[in-house]
Amino acid sequence: MILAQQVRRPLVGVALSIAAGLGIQRGLGGAPLLMLSAGALLLAFASWKVLCSRRTTPLIYVVCGLLAATHAAINEMPVPSRAALPVAEVNFHQQELIGTVEDEPSVSSADGTASFLFRTATVRHGEEQLPSDAVLRVYLKKSAAPILFGEQWRLKGRYIGYERPRGGADGFLSVSGADACKIKEAGISLASRCYEVRRRAAAWLRLGVEAFPEQTQLLHAMLLGYRQAIPPDLYQMFIRTGTLHIFAISGQHVVILGAIFIAGLKIFGIARPRWGLSLLPALFLYIFTTGLQPSALRALAMAGVFFVAPLAARRPDAMSSIALATILLLAFQPENLSDPGFLLSFVVVYGLIVVNGWTMRQIKEFRLAGWEAPLKRLSGNHPAAVLLRNLGLMMLTSLAAWLFSAPITAWFFNNLSLAALIGNLAVIPLTFMVMLAGCLALLGGIFFFPAAAALFNQANLLFIGLLIWIVERLSPLPGACLAVRAPSAPVTGLWYAGWILFFTGPVRWRKGALSLVLLSVLLWGSAHFESDRDIKILRAGDSAVAVRLPEKKQWMLVTDGDPFSTARAIRLLQKEGVNRLHTLTVIDKKADAEAIRRLQEIFRPEQIRNSAGGDGLYWPAGGGFVRVSPGR
Repeated sequence: MILAQQVRRPLVGVALSIAAGLGIQRGLGGAPLLMLSAGALLLAFASWKVLCSRRTTPLIYVVCGLLAATHAAINEMPVPSRAALPVAEVNFHQQELIGTVEDEPSVSSADGTASFLFRTATVRHGEEQLPSDAVLRVYLKKSAAPILFGEQWRLKGRYIGYERPRGGADGFLSVSGADACKIKEAGISLASRCYEVRRRAAAWLRLGVEAFPEQTQLLHAMLLGYRQAIPPDLYQMFIRTGTLHIFAISGQHVVILGAIFIAGLKIFGIARPRWGLSLLPALFLYIFTTGLQPSALRALAMAGVFFVAPLAARRPDAMSSIALATILLLAFQPENLSDPGFLLSFVVVYGLIVVNGWTMRQIKEFRLAGWEAPLKRLSGNHPAAVLLRNLGLMMLTSLAAWLFSAPITAWFFNNLSLAALIGNLAVIPLTFMVMLAGCLALLGGIFFFPAAAALFNQANLLFIGLLIWIVERLSPLPGACLAVRAPSAPVTGLWYAGWILFFTGPVRWRKGALSLVLLSVLLWGSAHFESDRDIKILRAGDSAVAVRLPEKKQWMLVTDGDPFSTARAIRLLQKEGVNRLHTLTVIDKKADAEAIRRLQEIFRPEQIRNSAGGDGLYWPAGGGFVRVSPGR
């Protein structure tokens, strides 16, 4: 049985036990010393079982889970330095921090805002400086000096903590250039050298296309990891269409770069078993330079297994390589288990593997009179047959990725993008062409002449322009993106259990597996039905209040347009599964027009009222509001 074969792999069992241990510890907690003692006792008992020549595999898995839970519990132990910044957020309107720049800043061409990760060292509490250890995302507007990795800065601004860590940060800090001061220059390190190479690569990818900043920013985000430089409006379109994954440095990047490196290794006559000795360090430097994203580290670990296995005279195995990558990343950072990028990367890749394996088995076992000749022609080298096979593979990949990512996307982002099923069919091939042309532009500019880089950059203008056109057409479609409530743990478990049993279990289990999937859908859908007799109120501090009218379940949002409270109001509405607003009422003349425009784009209110300037209807335009109808 395929399912049993997967679980019997030792690395897969260890990875599952570690993930289960971390999940149970995160949900139930537990004393680290108690869990460590239990793990030691079980390990001693397992050692005695070995001496008695008995099976100890289940005990080993339990020990691995306990050790992982102990490791996570120790990391989560209360430390004063971790609580200093959240306390300052509550007690003070602004926070003054001293810390170090943790990555290469991304600068938006729209308003010059620099975005970067910042590790805090101290935070001011009144007249004293307290030690702090937190990583936050900084948005620095109109900086007087460029920001580089490793520099020490003093920043003063408004800190907002995330509900869950996001992108390696605990929250974000908005700072103006006048409130930022450089304290210490950066030292020389491997990271600074890598980021310098990254800046040079960005300059090569800008050559010849300087007049197209939007397309250039997308190219930098897709190839070099400058995601924060993407214009906010375009970023929202990619979220709505479920195609934001193309900006994650992942397996596709590793495959393209690996193919280019392998071609060079073949030219120099290096034997296949030794490819990994040269290829893996180069891939690591690229992934290190682009920010060490979880999806990139997963791809690197899998590539390492595939290229190192021949040196040990072993056959590479996809499931074992995924399991090894899971073990390594969770061992170094147990908090990855709650990171959406980590979960999406591993779960989707696993889904692609099992769905592709299931499809291959169905094709091999397919027997039907009269279909022998068409199937033989379809497996040939005719261009039409190749096109049909590739189209079918893309459709299968898009469906599998959606099935295995839907609960995670709904859990973390409270939305489901039905447009992703269509959009990925065009976006994934275009993404491949963009990355291929970008790599060739870098190689051509570095090893040949600048005109070669400009030529491939011009080709990328066509690919990226088509990509933007597709996203712009899909985003406004009705039902393209639905706001939903986060599924519960039982619903998520039933969903994945059903699909895994369907694709890896025996044929007799398939009806039962589909029943589990249907049950999860019914339970998830029932959470969206509520009595319409009561008024429901959601409050985001003193700046925004959302009210659900009982008659038609219409939602009305009243806000002062503060950009900080707007973000929280959006999250509250999305968690309730709100897709449309009936009325958006602005109660402050100084409301941030960009914040109101964002509310309009996400929830498409039927009307916007500005009660601060009369009882008329107002729409955001330019830097303020335009009255479109008289008050009543």
